[in-house]
Amino acid sequence: MIDESINLLEEINHASKIHRLQPDDIDGLMIEFGKRISYTLRIERISIWLFNEQRDSIVSIGEYDLAKREFTKGKTLLKSAYPMYFKAISENKILLAPNIITNENTRELAKDYSIPNHLISLMDIPLRLEGELIGVICFEKTGTEERIFTDNEQIFAMSIAMVLASTLEARKRRALQHLLEEELKEKEILIKEIHHRVKNNLAVVSSLINLQASKAMDGFHKILFDECRNKISTIAKIHEEVYKSNLFSSINLHDYFENVLADLQRFYSNNGKAIELVYKVEPVNLEPNHVLPLSLIVNEVVTNSYKHAFAGRDNGKIEITIKLENKKVVLTISDNGIGFNETVVKPDSLGIEIIRGLAEQLSAEFNYYNNKGTVFSLSFTLAH
Repeated sequence: MIDESINLLEEINHASKIHRLQPDDIDGLMIEFGKRISYTLRIERISIWLFNEQRDSIVSIGEYDLAKREFTKGKTLLKSAYPMYFKAISENKILLAPNIITNENTRELAKDYSIPNHLISLMDIPLRLEGELIGVICFEKTGTEERIFTDNEQIFAMSIAMVLASTLEARKRRALQHLLEEELKEKEILIKEIHHRVKNNLAVVSSLINLQASKAMDGFHKILFDECRNKISTIAKIHEEVYKSNLFSSINLHDYFENVLADLQRFYSNNGKAIELVYKVEPVNLEPNHVLPLSLIVNEVVTNSYKHAFAGRDNGKIEITIKLENKKVVLTISDNGIGFNETVVKPDSLGIEIIRGLAEQLSAEFNYYNNKGTVFSLSFTLAH
């Protein structure tokens, strides 16, 4: 019988501490469980068995023999070979067998398990996670003297089983978390590599366009090639921003447009005009599928201002503002040039068609109007 001088609550508390201190070392956990619980219950053996994936057998994850001071694992008990025993642990909260050989639920274990291990009595507690049977913890007495486990001993054993089930649940949860983290890391690396390759491919295309532009026979076609290259550069910078950051689902507008607009300013700085480019872009994070059409629209409008707004003038100013107002992105581009007219903005021009198509991708509304120059405004609502 259990030693009455032993504080069962203290032993359960100790088992819980083992669970916390050694969460990943199941062998160490089993040995600690085995040593203390075998001694507490005055039994010689304790073993833990879990169902395999096919659920047609249980596999030992640890058997501790107090008399031999021996720890083993890896044995298998087939469900087909011991149907009565498997039925008993699936239907009961506890299985008690004072004599394993004569008990109808355990006698089929005699030849292959009980007799080789010199067992006479057992108390087996099914292990369940979220109501599902996952295995069994066995408290076993050797020798020839039968053992009837008391109510206190049964309660203690069931409490230990609960602690062990909690340990296994936490272990399973950590394993799943680790697997998810590894899969996420692999996907992040893959996404980053895709963005890097796209950026490099766009750089190759841009270089080819530069070569073609150098062979242009007149200034008009050279400008067309250059504008095409700028659009490709704008797209490439999105992939560059995504590649540099770990936030594959969002891009900081301020950082992104600072680079894009600086490139545009450098490109048009050699046209002999002093055009000041001022931008106020809030540090708002948007998804790449929002940033791409938005940036191409900015590229198109600013390019249009550089080319047409300051005809006959040596200087001018272009202002770009992007802000977030009540989940609505508001873009405003204005210049102090000659104002809105068909020379600056042709309603049926390719540029307007491009802007209209990009605005449709954003479900955005846009407008051109005069206000001491040309003003372009666009707004769209974020879905979340």
